[in-house]
Amino acid sequence: MLELKDGGIPGRFQIAHILPSNPQGEMWRIINYNDLGRVDINFEEFIRDIEHEFERSYFDSGGREEKEGVFLVGFSTKSRIEAEESVEELKELARSAGKVVLDKTIQIRKQIDPKYLIGKGKLEEIILKAKQVGADTLIFDVELTPTQVRAISEETNLSVMDRTQLILDIFAERAKTSEGKIQVQLAQLRYMLPRLTGRGVELSKLGGGIGTRGPGEQKLEEQRRRLRERIGHLEKQIEELSRRREHTRKQRRETGIPTVTLIGYTNVGKSTLFNALTRSGVTVENKLFSTLNPTTRKLMLPSGREILLTDTVGFIRNLPKELVKAFRATLEELGGSSLLIHVADASDPLVEEKIYSVEKILDESGYSSIPRFIVFNKMDSSSKEVIDMFLKVFNAPLISALNKDNLTVFLQRLDVEIEKLTFYKQKEESSSNYLREIKV
Repeated sequence: MLELKDGGIPGRFQIAHILPSNPQGEMWRIINYNDLGRVDINFEEFIRDIEHEFERSYFDSGGREEKEGVFLVGFSTKSRIEAEESVEELKELARSAGKVVLDKTIQIRKQIDPKYLIGKGKLEEIILKAKQVGADTLIFDVELTPTQVRAISEETNLSVMDRTQLILDIFAERAKTSEGKIQVQLAQLRYMLPRLTGRGVELSKLGGGIGTRGPGEQKLEEQRRRLRERIGHLEKQIEELSRRREHTRKQRRETGIPTVTLIGYTNVGKSTLFNALTRSGVTVENKLFSTLNPTTRKLMLPSGREILLTDTVGFIRNLPKELVKAFRATLEELGGSSLLIHVADASDPLVEEKIYSVEKILDESGYSSIPRFIVFNKMDSSSKEVIDMFLKVFNAPLISALNKDNLTVFLQRLDVEIEKLTFYKQKEESSSNYLREIKV
């Protein structure tokens, strides 16, 4: 900044630049000169030295390697506690996507800013902080509107991503089978379609004249048409997938073997439990959504009864609606279940909130009427007080899927629940037969 006095005489001269992260918490440095004539700076070297200072800071902080550094932005119009919990989950999502979380912030507002979500002043503060820590991307813990994405992107040269896009990226990375890829691609295209705005609209002004359409608008409409056609094609494939799954479920029902499905929040150890019970090799990682496609295996219970056990994709709060629609064929596996086993993480301090989230998804998906019971996993990482509380409040088995010796109690409980279902089913069939005989 150069100050000009009366008559165009130069006054103070100031240089300001942001600083790398430091123990003092200083965001920037301002250098003052009272006399412009005394300024003797080689600005190319000056800028290069600042950039090297930042590079050393990023290297010394560790954990970056070649990974993308991200800055998380939490937002809520309600509770800060709720926002903090959600941002912690966003942090795990980012880690699962192979990103490095460099910093985070939370903004609580009474109303949403329709253009910037968090307000322009807060956004400017976040941009400075993101540049200071060396972030490549801003990730918002809500779903941004197309207008907000465009406005925020225009304010910074950083990439902008929202919670939905991050989850879609994780699912795309995890999808290995053709079935999983179809479902993820459909979800991505549904997310992308309403966001095809911006450049095309701006270019449409080139057309000129009333009733004419510019090349940008024509190109945008063509892209939308192709996206809709692709979405329609993928939806037909999903319908075919649903029909095949329903045929398989019908065959299972005809065998009379009960079908039991493991459900629960993501990363609670469902796949580890599934592998321990069935001696299978389903992928197990300490990451969210490590299992996408349902896997079914036979399991012999202590009574000698056989069941079919299915492992499914984990749930998460605020699951993107695009994913719920796209994974309809996968969620339909729940509908063919005789019994649901809700696996919860006994070591998670937020376990009760996550249990509620799973129950809410079941209710919204129309599967809340299916019989189920809860089992708490990871008891080896939980305290005795917490274990006693779970036993008292939930009357549920507590296990560690890593320790096969303590699965006996769980299998016995499963055996009892299946016996109950079989008894009620036989009673129902007997009543139906009796009523038919009366009619005859």
